[in-house]
Amino acid sequence: MSARINIVLAGLLVAALVGYVAFSSARPTYVTLSSHLDAAEANQIISILSDNRIPYQHRDGYATVQVPGHQLSNAQLLLAEANLPVGRGKLPGFELFDQTEFLTSQSLQDIKFMRAIQGELQRQLNLFDFVDFSYVHIREARQELFAAEQLPSQAAVTLKLNRRLTAREIQGIVNIVASAGGANLSANNVTVATTDGEILHAPREEGFAVLAGNKLEYITALESQREAKLRQKLEEIGVRATVSVSARIQFDEVETTSRQVTDGAELSTYNIATNISSIERLPEGAPGALANVPEGMVTPGGTEMLEETLEEIINFEPSYTLTTTRTDPGDVAKYNVSMIIEGEYVDGVDEDGNPTREYMGLSEARREAFIALARASVGEGLEETEVTIHDHPFDVARLTVTTQIMDEVAAERQREWLMQTGWTVVQILGILVGFFLVRRFLKRAIEHPKEVAEEESWEGPSASTEDLRRQDVAIELARLSSHEPESIAALLRTWLVDEEED
Repeated sequence: MSARINIVLAGLLVAALVGYVAFSSARPTYVTLSSHLDAAEANQIISILSDNRIPYQHRDGYATVQVPGHQLSNAQLLLAEANLPVGRGKLPGFELFDQTEFLTSQSLQDIKFMRAIQGELQRQLNLFDFVDFSYVHIREARQELFAAEQLPSQAAVTLKLNRRLTAREIQGIVNIVASAGGANLSANNVTVATTDGEILHAPREEGFAVLAGNKLEYITALESQREAKLRQKLEEIGVRATVSVSARIQFDEVETTSRQVTDGAELSTYNIATNISSIERLPEGAPGALANVPEGMVTPGGTEMLEETLEEIINFEPSYTLTTTRTDPGDVAKYNVSMIIEGEYVDGVDEDGNPTREYMGLSEARREAFIALARASVGEGLEETEVTIHDHPFDVARLTVTTQIMDEVAAERQREWLMQTGWTVVQILGILVGFFLVRRFLKRAIEHPKEVAEEESWEGPSASTEDLRRQDVAIELARLSSHEPESIAALLRTWLVDEEED
């Protein structure tokens, strides 16, 4: 009965599996017809599919419509005839102007034109084999009367890519969008990003933001570039060295203004000249005579006064020079270079004739040469580059002193290993001895139950041959009575007849 039940259950299970496989194979496989749809487009597509009796499924709140795989081509033709998006949803292009609107304004026409430009750009970007889906949004700036007041337009492009793009492909996308976005849209105002959140192209920002996303990235990139350059120069001349460069960056924006006043142009000149002189004259006449002095002559001891004034006034217009110096953040204030360079070796022979090698280090001339090479490779900041050089043997294993020390260290390690191994063996032996002792004590503590003596079997008297024959006959009669009752009945009738005759 158990085997029959198992066979029946196995048969039912196999039948259920076969039925499930057949039902699953018979169900149609649905594929995506259109995705990223708005409510109006989804309703139109569902209406067309229903009118043509094409099964469909919707997902993501009617944003994605799916049809059976064998009905995909027919559904795509129906949507194309109805001018509905096939595949991914797209913005309308210049077909927005196919219908004439009488009640409109210039602002509405401008908005419609920008929508058409965005739709055409989306179609153009979707033609690239590396673009699965694209969306373009352009914010057009208002046209100003004066060029100085004109603000730039901005564009944002979102792409779903199937592979990584090269720098040339990214620049091509930026140029396409900038060319179609109008006169006020430049490549510097276009942002290109992927649906994964990766920024492919971003507008340049003022100041330090154009150099790196944060200070740590900029410092790390700058130091790595300088280290690689210096390390390459050392490798070219066959020098083994370890190079480390650290840079101190000036992240503050500094603006310095100086004013210098100079003589300007000459405006006017005013001159006044005045001369004053005094002359003392003696009386004329015969010496020693004071009489008969000519009329008009001064008296003895008199003076003659003459006045002369000279004055010049020049007026200038003062002029000055205003100089403003602006230092953007990101300039290197100072480089610090640290190098560990392998010096020179001297090979020789000891007293026993064994080769020896001694480390001599760097000479002063080579040290100065390496300092000059480091400063030329790394460059200078606002302050002088500081270079620190240490010499150290790199091939330590071949030094004579090092070989002796290494042998001693190896011997010491061998002794430590032997001691550790011996201690481990002792611990293992101790554990084994303890285990056997505990086992012995437990074995003695356990009480074994007493063995019950087997009961002696009683042998009765042995049966005779006649008794055994009668027993066999009785067994045979019992078998015949159960299986062949008619034979027993006939045998009994025969016995009765024989007894009556006797």
